[in-house]
Amino acid sequence: MSPATRLGWGEMSRRAGYAESWDLTYLVEQLRELIGHDLRLGAALSDELEDVLGSLVQRNQRLRVLQRMVTAERAPEDLAALRGALEEMDRELMTRLPALLEQLRLALP
Repeated sequence: MSPATRLGWGEMSRRAGYAESWDLTYLVEQLRELIGHDLRLGAALSDELEDVLGSLVQRNQRLRVLQRMVTAERAPEDLAALRGALEEMDRELMTRLPALLEQLRLALP
């Protein structure tokens, strides 16, 4: 049995020294809910939303890479570098998402 089948994603990310923020998960869920509505987006808000969504896609790609690296038992230094990039991205998103969510709530019909 491979390490990927024995371990869940949460355990793998903890083995890599990365713990996903529940606060960030909560904000992303709020974003998911809001973008399901018919929003009145101006150009600036549309650009900000597109940029944040791009950052979330990039973050998820890095999470998958981290998972593969843990499964492949890569060097701790490699895991630390990717973990640092993820943590920085999380901090940036935690700063940007609350303001974006507020603007999106104002754009509800």
